Amino acid sequence: MSPALPSRLSRLSAWLLIALLALAVQPAALRAQSAEPPKKEISEKTSTELGKLRTFVEAKDYNGGLALIERLLAQAPADSFDVYVLAQVQAQILLTQGKLTAALGPLERSFALGERYPQFADASSALEQLYVLAQLYYQRGEESKVPKARIADLERALGMINRWLALSPAATLDTRLFAASLLYNLGTQDAQKPDQARIKEAIAQAEQGLLLAVNPSNQLYQILLACHQQLSDYTRSAEVLELIAAKPDSVAGTWQQLQSIYLASAAESKDPAFALRQNIRALLTIERAQTRGFLNTPKDHYTRVAVLFNIQQFGRAATLLEKGLSDGTLENQKRNWELLASAYQQTNQEAKAATTLERALKAFPADAALEFSLAQFYYNTGKVAEAYERGRSARAQATIEKPGQVSLYLAYLAYELQRYEEAGRWIEDARTHTEVTAAALDPLAKAIQEALREREPLKPKA
Repeated sequence: MSPALPSRLSRLSAWLLIALLALAVQPAALRAQSAEPPKKEISEKTSTELGKLRTFVEAKDYNGGLALIERLLAQAPADSFDVYVLAQVQAQILLTQGKLTAALGPLERSFALGERYPQFADASSALEQLYVLAQLYYQRGEESKVPKARIADLERALGMINRWLALSPAATLDTRLFAASLLYNLGTQDAQKPDQARIKEAIAQAEQGLLLAVNPSNQLYQILLACHQQLSDYTRSAEVLELIAAKPDSVAGTWQQLQSIYLASAAESKDPAFALRQNIRALLTIERAQTRGFLNTPKDHYTRVAVLFNIQQFGRAATLLEKGLSDGTLENQKRNWELLASAYQQTNQEAKAATTLERALKAFPADAALEFSLAQFYYNTGKVAEAYERGRSARAQATIEKPGQVSLYLAYLAYELQRYEEAGRWIEDARTHTEVTAAALDPLAKAIQEALREREPLKPKA
C-alpha cells in the first residue's frame, strides 16, 4: 500500500519560499572573522542578488530563478549561511515545479549545513526539512525499479521519520500514517515472505495515529487492515472493517470485504461453534449492508441463502428463495429452484418440494436433468409410478447426461413395478452405453429373467 504524500510538500513550496525570500533580502550584518563559526547572516552580495528572485517567482519563470540560484551557489563559501538559504530556496523552486526527487540534493545540502551549524535553523525549521526529506526519499524509493535502491531509499525515509518522531514535541496523525505506511511497504517488499516484525511495527504506528483523531481517516484504517490481512489475522481484520463500515461514507467494497472475511474464517475453522458464529456474522453483515443499499445484487442474495443453508436455517432460506424467484432479486436459475425444493424437503414439506420442482420444469421444460431430479424425488417419497413416468420423460430427451445410468435406474423402477419386460428392455439399452458396467447390470438382468420365468406358468396355455 502506497500512501499519498501529505500536503506538506505543496504547502512548503508556497509559503516557505516566500519566507525564505523575505529572509534573504534582509540587510546583511558584518561577517565575523573566518576563524569563528559562520553566523546566521546573508552576505550583502547574495542579499542583493536574491532581490531579483522575486521577479522570477512572480512571473513563474522558475528556470530563470534556478539559474540565478546556481550562479550564487557557485560563488558562495561552502559552509556559509548563504549556501544554507540558497540550497533551500533551490529545493523549494524544484518542489514548486513538481520535481520532487530533483529537490533531494539541495535539500540534503541545506539540512546538512543546519545540522553542522545549529545556529542556522531553529528546531521547527529543522523538523520541517527532516519531514520533507523523508517524503522525498519515500517518493524516490517508490519510483525506483531496482529493488535494492528502492529498499535503501525507503529505509532512509523510515530513519528520518523515526528521528522526526523522536525530536518532535508532538506527533501528528499524518506523521503516524506516514510511518505506518513506510513500515508496511518495507514489510511487504518480499511478497513471498513478508517481514512480520515490520508489519507489527506498522500496526503500532497506526494504532498510535488512531488516538490522535476523533474520526480517523480511512487511510489509517486501510493500513491497519492491510497489516492484519498480511498476518492472516481474520479477527482483527474484521474489527477494523467493522469500524470502516460504521462510518457514514462506507462503500460497498467494505461490506463485501467484511462478509468475505467472516465467510472465510467460518470455512477454515475446525470449531463448529466458532464457524456458526462467523456465519451468523456474515449473514448479519449482508442484512446491515442491504439496509444501506449495498450488497443487493442477485449474487449477494444468493450468498445470503447459502449462509442460511450453512447454519441450517432452511425455513428462512425457503422464504428468501420464494421471494427472490418471484421479484427477481434472485436469478431464475435451475440451481435456485433446486435449492428451494431442498429447503422444503429439509423442513418436511414434501408436497411443496414436489410443486417447486414442477414449477421449475415449467421454467426449464427442456432440462432433462431437472426432470430426472423430479423422478428421483418422487421415488424417495414413495411415488414409484410417478417416478417412473418422469424418468422415462427425462430419458427421452437428447440432452440427458449419462443415459446408460438413467436406463439402469428405470430398469430398477420397472422391476419394482413388476413391469419386467420393460425392465429387460431398459437393461439392454443400458448395455449400449459405456458408462455402465456389466457388473452393475448383470445382477438385475438375472433377477428380471427369474421373475419372467416365475410368471411364465401363470400364463394360460394356447
